[in-house]
This record gives sequence, C-alpha cells and structure tokens, in this order.
Amino acid sequence: MALFKRKEPMLGIDISPSAVKVVELSRSGARFRVEAFAIEPLGEGMLEDRNPVDPEAVGEVIKRACRAAGTRTRRAAVAVPTSSVITRTVPMPAEFTESDIEVNISIEASQYIPYPTEEIYLDFEVKGHSQASSEMQDVMLVATRKENVDSREAALKEAGLTPVVVDVEGYALENSLGLIMDSLPSGGENSGLNLSKGREGLTALMDIGASVSNLYILQGNQTVFSREQGFGCDQLTLRVAEAYGLSREQAERAKRSGQVAEDFAETILEPFKQMLAEQIGHTLQFFFSADLYVSGRYTVNNIVLIGGGAMIMGLDRVVADVLGITTMVANPFRNMGSASRVNSSALLRDAPLLAVASGLALRSLD
Repeated sequence: MALFKRKEPMLGIDISPSAVKVVELSRSGARFRVEAFAIEPLGEGMLEDRNPVDPEAVGEVIKRACRAAGTRTRRAAVAVPTSSVITRTVPMPAEFTESDIEVNISIEASQYIPYPTEEIYLDFEVKGHSQASSEMQDVMLVATRKENVDSREAALKEAGLTPVVVDVEGYALENSLGLIMDSLPSGGENSGLNLSKGREGLTALMDIGASVSNLYILQGNQTVFSREQGFGCDQLTLRVAEAYGLSREQAERAKRSGQVAEDFAETILEPFKQMLAEQIGHTLQFFFSADLYVSGRYTVNNIVLIGGGAMIMGLDRVVADVLGITTMVANPFRNMGSASRVNSSALLRDAPLLAVASGLALRSLD
C-alpha cells in the first residue's frame, strides 16, 4: 500500500496504544471545518509493539468510534509509528521519471534496508535536485515491515472502512503543525536557547503518550530529527495508585475524573510535572548533541506539546520555566470552524490528543 497515496474524502484514524481517535475534516476555500471526531479507549493488550494483536477486536473499537462521531465516511487514512519506519534520501539520475524510480527503488532499498524486500512495503517521494550534483535528484525512500501496515489495514476493514492511505505518524504531525505555525512565537524573551542572532529557529514537537513519548524537531514543517523515549502519563497513574492504595484501573479513573485526595496536586501532580519537564529536557539533549545543533546554525525557539501528557493542566508553564523555552499546547483546530453536531468544548479539551488523526484527515484536502 502506498504511503503517499491520496484519496478523498476520508477519515483520519489514529490507533494509539491507549485509544482510537477519529477525525473528519472538510474544506471550503482556505478554511477548514471539523465535521466529526471521537475517541474510544482500547483495552489493555489490544496492541503489541504498537500493532493490533487482534484486528477484529480493534476493528470493533474503530467501529464504535465512527458511530460515536456520527460519520458516514467510509474511506480512511491510518498511520504507522515513526519508529517502525526507515527513511533514507538516495541520489538518482535527474532524468529518471517516477516510473523509472519505481522500477529501480527496490534495488536501491536493498542497500539501505536491513530486511528482505519481500517483507517490507516501499514508497518514495521525489525531493528535487540534489545539492551534491546537478545531474542527480534526491529521492526519499520510505520503508516499513508489512505487518505494521497489514494489521492496521485489517482492523480498518473489520470496522467496515476502506483503507486508502497508510501514512507515517511523524508526517501526519507535520501536517497538523502546519495549521498552527502562524501562532508560534518567533523566539524572544523566553527562548532561553536562542542565544545568538542569525541562528535559524526550530520547533520541538513533544508527543507525550501513555508509556512512550516522541520528540520531533521541525525546520518549518519538516522533521529533521526524531527520537522515541520510554516515559509517559502511565507513570502518573502508577504514582496515584501507590499513594492511595488503588488498583491501576481505579487510579486511572480517579486521575481522569479529578476525584482525588486534597493533597494530590501538591504531593503528586506538581512533582510529576517537574519530572516530566526534566524528562523532556533530557530528550532534547539528544538533539542538542547532534551535528545539526552543534554546527551553530540552529536553535530551538519553541516547544509544542501534544498527546495525553499535554492535557495535564499547567504542564506547558512548568516546561517553559524548567527549560527556558517558549512552550505551548497544540490545538490544530484553533482556526477551524465545526459542524453543529460537534461538541466544541470537548473538541477544545481533546485537541492535543487529535494531532495525528487531524494530520491524517488533512491528507484528503492537500
């Protein structure tokens, strides 16, 4: 299945370890509108290594989410995790057409991909003339193991949907971030790492999930660095369970409902936000030590938070204080209208969770 194939209209469906998120968008001129959205939790163990273990069971959750959203659209886009994808930019002769590239891409892939070609899906995107030689063009090769695609495709089909796009989470997030770039500060008093004039500002996008978080460094709306780290909001649930003698399920319900002890904010939540900010700082250090940053050409002007962790009240302020970098919570729907059936307050509340799904939904509107 082509990773860059486009069809329209279609749903954006994000199958994350904790939930299925569905977003449907429409467009009139330059203005987008949210037609439908929903979030349905996934049971523990439904995903293994980020892939659906039982596509039929996951398909039932997707079906419930579509029903809750009230959508009748049957075409869908889904994404594989960024960490499961191998990307390489390879030089090819400038005179090669797309059909020439398609014929030769498997040969090129065998040099870069550590799996037999029959075990992977391949796609490519022409990036333009190579800076190294005027006689060459740069082609971005994208590959992932077939099981990553097939398990998601099977789940969508179980839900009665037609999978028409398989994207990469990181690329979907680039789409979403493009909607909010105009609202990002250009760097200023609170951009503690903007230490020298003339350095090009980058944006750090931090996707804080339940057990895994992903850092993306973007130049404009293109990812130049990414890294997955093993921390997330589950750690807060475990702290609640240990502190108050609750089961994991009880702790999760208490955390979500806000029905917690009076000392929760002081003894658990605030220390957890501090720890999370420090973890984000540690993750950023991997980029700060990379050649791209050390070269002195770039700096980080902004941190944008998405995912379940971004919904923790006040986390953006703590991150900004700890790291000295302007920090904001992403809302890809900030400049969008919404259909009358859409619960606008719920959309505002859940916006950080819907960044991948909205980026996928945008694929049909490019």
